Amino acid sequence: MAIFGATGRAGRAVVKHALQCGHEVNALTRDPARIQPHDQLRVVGGDVRDLAAVARTLEGADAIVSTLGKQRRGPDVCTEGIRTVLSTAADNGPRRLIMLSNYGVADSHHRTAYVAVSWLFERAVLRDKEQMEALVRDSKAHWTVVRAPVLTNGPRTGRYRTGTDLRLSFTAKVSRADLAEFMLTELHDNAYLHRAVAITS
Repeated sequence: MAIFGATGRAGRAVVKHALQCGHEVNALTRDPARIQPHDQLRVVGGDVRDLAAVARTLEGADAIVSTLGKQRRGPDVCTEGIRTVLSTAADNGPRRLIMLSNYGVADSHHRTAYVAVSWLFERAVLRDKEQMEALVRDSKAHWTVVRAPVLTNGPRTGRYRTGTDLRLSFTAKVSRADLAEFMLTELHDNAYLHRAVAITS
């Protein structure tokens, strides 16, 4: 599988769980030194907005996992990054895509205090995520969008709830380890194919 956003906190959890499960992983990062070597891990140096780097990351991959998030790379890194991934994979690349987003965007933009506060403090981030989701929905990818609340560094418990109609509140949270487990499970189960699903512990 190809993992984008591999050196972010959620991305590192996905890479770790994927390797523990025996997957062959291609990970794109601008700083390869930040990823610990592993026999089943191929690290590609480069930026997710660079077509050549993305193409190298997709080589031999059977699925795409994106945990792209807020970085010091401009306000629309998620939108620009996923656009590059989708265009590169369109011809001969993997079709299955699971992507991390935020609760509170698109059709989960409910009239609740939690969502209102999220938009008040993270408007640019959430707008970027909405544009990213729109690109994916309009693509030919076999996509699943995972909308997460606050992410923690807690252990993997296997105890979390998922659903397309979950209404999350200020208390909603999930560990990155549990998020990683769900994302990789969904890659094979396809329970939420072409749907956006929320997750919380």
